[in-house]
Amino acid sequence: MIKRLDSEVSGRIAAGEVIERPSSVAKELIENSIDASARNVTLYIEQGGKTSFVIEDDGCGIPFEELPLALERYATSKISTLDDLERISTLGYRGEALSSVAAVSRMEIRSRERISETGGIIRCEGGAVTLHAESPSHPGTRIQVDDLFFNLPARRKFLKTASAELRRILQVVNDYALVNPELTFRVFSDGKRILELLPPGSTDKALKRRWGDETPLYSAATSFNSNSVKIWWNPIPDSRRTVITIFVNGRRIQDPTIRSAVCGGDAAAYGEWLVILEMPPEDLDVNIHPAKEEVRFRRSGDIYKLVLQTTRKIFSRKYSFSPDGAPQTEGDTSFAFSENRSSGWFDRTDPMFSQIPWKPVSEVAQATERVSSPEATVFIPAGRPDPVPVDGFKNYIGQTAKGFLIFDLPNGLAIVDPHAAHERILYEDIAESFKEGIAAQNLTVPIEIPVSLLPDINMFSKELNDLAFLFENDRLVGVPMLRGRSKLSPLDMLRSALRGIEVEKDPGKRDREVWWRMARLACRDAVKLGSRFEREEAEALMNKLQACSSPFTCPHGRPTIFLIENKKLEDWFER
Repeated sequence: MIKRLDSEVSGRIAAGEVIERPSSVAKELIENSIDASARNVTLYIEQGGKTSFVIEDDGCGIPFEELPLALERYATSKISTLDDLERISTLGYRGEALSSVAAVSRMEIRSRERISETGGIIRCEGGAVTLHAESPSHPGTRIQVDDLFFNLPARRKFLKTASAELRRILQVVNDYALVNPELTFRVFSDGKRILELLPPGSTDKALKRRWGDETPLYSAATSFNSNSVKIWWNPIPDSRRTVITIFVNGRRIQDPTIRSAVCGGDAAAYGEWLVILEMPPEDLDVNIHPAKEEVRFRRSGDIYKLVLQTTRKIFSRKYSFSPDGAPQTEGDTSFAFSENRSSGWFDRTDPMFSQIPWKPVSEVAQATERVSSPEATVFIPAGRPDPVPVDGFKNYIGQTAKGFLIFDLPNGLAIVDPHAAHERILYEDIAESFKEGIAAQNLTVPIEIPVSLLPDINMFSKELNDLAFLFENDRLVGVPMLRGRSKLSPLDMLRSALRGIEVEKDPGKRDREVWWRMARLACRDAVKLGSRFEREEAEALMNKLQACSSPFTCPHGRPTIFLIENKKLEDWFER
């Protein structure tokens, strides 16, 4: 038998579609604050928002007599006619956010219009109003949400840990701070201020604050008809993830069309992206998803082409392309391999660092690709399963036009890929540093930590301290001392460590995850194929490669050396 659901049941179903977790509350209420023309938005969070979530703003406020109406579903000041629904210009428009939050929590709203002398208060529990009265209030609105999902235990038990939920909320705050650079955002967690984002004045400056001053900003903008897009890219070297933050007309969304265009460029799109698209409201349907996280474009093909063209502009600035079409990273490709020179991996000192006494870390298990070193280093030639020893005389002949190194060995000719060889050397140097124990080293000039990293540093302070990272007043003052660090910056080391800690929860395996990421990151500074070598540099490279425990491949699995045996050469020439 078909029957109408009770309003209490249907209300909770609707609320569950809009509010999935504390970060959903943050998103909806931050959007309301932005629509209310607030200049300051402050969040107070307890236990990741599961126990208590408070948001305060200095926006236009809600009239006292309209407070009960604000809690009703489909009651809104944003639209009034069907035509308004066709050209939505505000972030909120359905009148569902406050009613949905109220249905699954114990909520209190205090608000006062800027032109009013007194404000009002309204309290509700599970959607039922328990108090509505006049009350002294500051201009703006304060909303307190306690015991989220207290009446939906099935939903509550699927929430993550407090730290995980807090991270989601901080992600929402950081994202909206990028596209609202004129606003101030503050976040307090369990009584402690963990984030303060003062108005930077522009999205570029906001991204500099988020990604750090050492990160180059790759960006491009394109306009077509009434549509315009600007895209920023932070290519994270050791990442194999593509994180794309998308805003359309100030609304944070997920969209497969835009994601496909970003990933469809001329190079790997690994790293962080920010896409800001502006278009006429009538060309966009935002009324297709309960949480307003998806939209539909009237001309999606035009949007795809616009984003793809802009992405290609960014890649053209980041990369130069070789004659065969392969992308090459911009920058100086020269690298010195002589042990008598101060640059290269032989340099064990750096004016940026000063050493302090060694500190122990948990011993790292050997990497799976490491093997026991034989008495003589051997290389395995193509087509032959038996190792061929190369100890003894090695005469450097020169380089090919492509940049491969050629050596004359007693048993044949060796052709070396210098980039892959150098990657292997850097990788093993860092691995050995972690295996032996890490020394903390002070930075001569402390580095300001990007705001986006501060919450993670607070959450993982003990783990970072065990890994020899040192902090003082939101500045990085010390990092692990690693052999093979090359040009790996202190902030790159910190980011790699944080990602390793997040990925590997087992303390016994954590250190290995961290050094693996740092070693992979250091590979970007390996000498590029095509760089010119002096004899002593080429010989130094070969000697260092021969000393590696796994000299046959780079950390990514590509071969480092190819041997053409004398017997094969004699067969070819019919000798």
